[in-house]
Amino acid sequence: MSKDKILCKCKKTTEADVLKAIKQGATSYKEVKKMTKAASKCGKCKEQVKKFVKKNVE
Repeated sequence: MSKDKILCKCKKTTEADVLKAIKQGATSYKEVKKMTKAASKCGKCKEQVKKFVKKNVE
């Protein structure tokens, strides 16, 4: 898995950006969205971002 993979094209949010938000304390999709702005424009990536967050939150 490449940490440079873009999850949200509109906001150019990568997997690394989401992992950083999780490391900084985000424990849910909503918190990750607030911190990274992923899925806050068109919303097409919402499910992809949600799945990634769920997979990586301990």
